[in-house]
Amino acid sequence: MVIFGHRATKTGHQSLFGTTCQHCGTKNTLEMYTFSRYFHVFWIPCFPYRKEAVTQCNHCKQVLHKKEFSADLLQSYEEMKANTKTPYWQFIGAVLFSVLIISVVLSIQEDNKKDNLYLGNPAVGDVYEIRTPTNQYTLYKVSKIVNDSIYVAINEYETNKLSGLEKAEMNSPSSFIEDELISLSIKQLTSMKGDGTIHRVRRKNSISQ
Repeated sequence: MVIFGHRATKTGHQSLFGTTCQHCGTKNTLEMYTFSRYFHVFWIPCFPYRKEAVTQCNHCKQVLHKKEFSADLLQSYEEMKANTKTPYWQFIGAVLFSVLIISVVLSIQEDNKKDNLYLGNPAVGDVYEIRTPTNQYTLYKVSKIVNDSIYVAINEYETNKLSGLEKAEMNSPSSFIEDELISLSIKQLTSMKGDGTIHRVRRKNSISQ
């Protein structure tokens, strides 16, 4: 299945009066056509990358490409190109991709803002997605808060993929080791977020039951 490639679309047409066909010598029979070639993904135009032109004689049907143009034809082409605009729809893919990138960046920024808010104001039941020193992933759950100390229970499961944390057993209360709590401070939590140890914070009402 082809998901990307390139195509061309006609952008202009002009009858070249006063010119003579190089092949048959007939005057006022040349037509010039300009094309814009564009790159597409899933048939969605992304961006134009080259302009092309051909002439055709209405008498002998000879077709000439730009590299075969005489000086007079090249001048006519330059004049025609100056008055021909690239269709705006050829940039649709680039615009959509830009919007997608901006949306992803804004979403990440919003998630980080929310995580920092939760880390600065921890609550019992909060769950932290953790990247371990061995590049595994597990969960910490806030079990209790005493003054400035946040006590977390470590989940007994580990996975080598972040997506593995979505499994139902990872969110089960029985999978957290409640009798071996670790004490952390808000400063430590913030630092763990900064160095990538904490990937995301799940507030209690957003955790799958």
